[in-house]
Amino acid sequence: MPVPPTILDPNAAALLPPVDKLGLPWMRIDTRSPGPGPSNTIGNGPSSTMGDGPKDGPGGIGESGIRFNGSTSQPSCLYCPNPGYTEEARESKLQGMMTLLVLVGPDGRPTDIRVARGLGMGLDERARDAVRTWRFAPGRDSARHPIPTWITIEIVFRLF
Repeated sequence: MPVPPTILDPNAAALLPPVDKLGLPWMRIDTRSPGPGPSNTIGNGPSSTMGDGPKDGPGGIGESGIRFNGSTSQPSCLYCPNPGYTEEARESKLQGMMTLLVLVGPDGRPTDIRVARGLGMGLDERARDAVRTWRFAPGRDSARHPIPTWITIEIVFRLF
């Protein structure tokens, strides 16, 4: 049963024009939605992906050999020791928060670790080294199979 749209603007047109081309990637001429990449996709990369990465797949950034899939559950950390301070950062009394982008593999181990926002003075390397030792319960798809999943980790360095 059709229902007329509710329009709050009294000066608006009575009917909304139908939209049949919603910006699909393969409609370059009609919608101009693809990115400047060489393939007919949304991304900028050289592959058939929606992201800017060089590999085929759903997209994103990176050079990881593991194909990334969206998950229905996020990984959770099972073993997560805090990174230690460097002497340089301790002497400078540097405190703050840094952000890491981590690809957790289906085995629960971090496979790709990137510093999104760092602090410097050796703390970025300490955080990356610590996260390499972390173990996760992996993300899972809708069939409950473990899959690689990107997560964001915030690490706070605070002197007491």
